[in-house]
Amino acid sequence: MKQCMGSIAAAIGAWAGLAACSPASPKLVEKPMGKFEKVSDKGDTKLIFTPMVDVLFVVDDSGSMLPHQLNLSKNIDLYTSELQNNRVLDYRVGVITTSMDFWSPSPGGQGKLVGPPTVIDRNTPDGIEKLAKNIMVGTNGSGIEQFFEPVRLALTPPLIKNENVGFYRPEAFLALVFITDTDDQSRGIDARQFYNFLVNLKGEKTKVLLYAAYVPSTDANCERSNEEMPYRLEELFLIGDGKAFGLCDRDYGQKLAGISADLVRRVGKTMLLSRSPDVSTIEVRYGTQVFPNDARVGWVYDPSNNALIFGPDTAFTEQPLGTQMEVNFIAAEY
Repeated sequence: MKQCMGSIAAAIGAWAGLAACSPASPKLVEKPMGKFEKVSDKGDTKLIFTPMVDVLFVVDDSGSMLPHQLNLSKNIDLYTSELQNNRVLDYRVGVITTSMDFWSPSPGGQGKLVGPPTVIDRNTPDGIEKLAKNIMVGTNGSGIEQFFEPVRLALTPPLIKNENVGFYRPEAFLALVFITDTDDQSRGIDARQFYNFLVNLKGEKTKVLLYAAYVPSTDANCERSNEEMPYRLEELFLIGDGKAFGLCDRDYGQKLAGISADLVRRVGKTMLLSRSPDVSTIEVRYGTQVFPNDARVGWVYDPSNNALIFGPDTAFTEQPLGTQMEVNFIAAEY
């Protein structure tokens, strides 16, 4: 991929959108989510930052996908390492498939999460290994691959109260990761309707994150087994500012890590403040670790959004289980 997404043609060729073409700007801050605990109504303020994201992998389980599932499973640790390195990020990961036929022997059909365990989080024992296993959904699924309809079912009743209980959180970001060599063939719902469903579900566009490893319609070298051109998926990526890369790209593992890094940047590195601070009094602490006012390894204050932006190289030291990131400051006087 060689250029940033700005049209459907650009959308299918733009891995650089995660790097050189779309540099992070403190003036372009996505509204973050998380638990913010204000513990003082005086001039001094303490905030607890707990960003949350629910990650749903939608894996094509048709007959042509075995090598791609193996590649995903082999590299899944590169994806999860980005999530784990941000120690305050509260994440949940689940897997469903593209099959909607009730006769399909594959797990994860009709929007039901693969498992057990159906939900992987930071505290799941051997979580990476279990996620790698869940992603190997097999290739006995339907040849009519659907992405939009299974996601809709997975995130609404009755499934979220029964088979999928414990995955979806209304207050969290939602990240979808599509893995396929074809296009969506859902019946009765198009890309615009599906995106509107997601936005209505989460309440705002910034809480919906779209990612994919697929075969762009301009890629003539990656085998698609006479499958559908991914025009509906590409329309979705364009509407929802999705980040995608090629299923056959040689640096697949690095790009998988790249979409995870993008997720962490958008979810776990922007903290809204409850009131405007006296910047000189801001202290950001993670247990015994104090973060400096530094654009790369610490934080900077963005007055236009009244937010702290954490740098790309911000690292966390070992702290006791349950340690939270907190910000203390004195409110500015006007």
